[in-house]
Amino acid sequence: MDASVKPRLSIGEKIQLMGILLFVSPYSLMLDLTRLLLYAFQNGLSLRYYAGCALFRTLFSTLEGRFAQTILPSTEEAYRAWIRQKERLTKDPLLKERLRCDIQPLDDGHSSILWVGNRHKARKIVLYLHGGGFRLPSVAGHFECVWNSYVLSGVELETEVAVAFLQYSLAPTWRAPVQLRQAAAALSELINAGFSAKDIVVGGDSAGGNLTVQLLHHLVEPHAEVPRIALQEPLSAAFLISPWLGKDTSAASFQENDRYDMVSVAVLRSLDSDIRARGGETDTNTDGQDSWAEPFEYKGQWLNELGSVVRKIHITVGDREILADQGKLMAKTVTASNTGVEVTLESNPKAAHDFLVVEGFFGNIGEDTIRMKQWFKTVL
Repeated sequence: MDASVKPRLSIGEKIQLMGILLFVSPYSLMLDLTRLLLYAFQNGLSLRYYAGCALFRTLFSTLEGRFAQTILPSTEEAYRAWIRQKERLTKDPLLKERLRCDIQPLDDGHSSILWVGNRHKARKIVLYLHGGGFRLPSVAGHFECVWNSYVLSGVELETEVAVAFLQYSLAPTWRAPVQLRQAAAALSELINAGFSAKDIVVGGDSAGGNLTVQLLHHLVEPHAEVPRIALQEPLSAAFLISPWLGKDTSAASFQENDRYDMVSVAVLRSLDSDIRARGGETDTNTDGQDSWAEPFEYKGQWLNELGSVVRKIHITVGDREILADQGKLMAKTVTASNTGVEVTLESNPKAAHDFLVVEGFFGNIGEDTIRMKQWFKTVL
């Protein structure tokens, strides 16, 4: 099934979805809004951003993957709508040239690259892997985020940057390692198009950060079910935004922030079940490689060899998100491994999960976006 095609629900599922939308989700949203807005007010935080957190928390907690994918625009639909709106609001003709709907299907027939910026003039490419727990399609905030953080940074430094935004297949219909296979196919497509590894940056938010680490792992130690990619040189850089990197929830940030973040421990367990669920393909894993979707649980020495595939890794977390300690542990682990990779870590004391995308969701160039732009300019 094409990643842009919505699931087909049975009559029973449609009735169930209607009941959730009429009764369960509104009640849950009311509780989440009340709790998170009160928390934000008491701690001097952005009411608008934490209201956004409440909305996504309700989506994650009340709607299983197929239901969420039915009512939300697909990643391609969100992309087309964002391009239309952005082009209409942009007056600068030079910026308008970078706002053309450009969809490049990949060979698997299910995934595609949605281009933000002009790929035909680009000197630097960002391969972006979006978040959403592998369950939700991307939202307009993702496209606003990559436009502000990467394309406009290139404009400001007079270096043409284009973002290859991957539309991948969603769980639970498609489970790991399908998403890794599609990310690897996208990277191969960029290399085959003539872009050098030194001119490619790969990264993503939340589950997209997870998929970024899976892709780096694959470049070091190929997954048995994913075509191998032989790089002639390391990638320019990778970035992980509020990355979800494992199923262990014992770290302090999970307990401290569970009630006040966009995602909860219970939601993470549900998402983990989705990505492991059967469906879409037969179960071909023969050696336990489904744990690739949980990089911290996968045993091996691949982390020690990251320097062979990437030069820099930039990690951002919000101190008020449950995944904060995972991102910090990733930075500490890679640094301690003496891989030769330049690791930078930024934490925002006021932010919950994925605030870079939350800023994009509200059309803002806020603190997290400004910090990402500052880092990205160092790799151009």
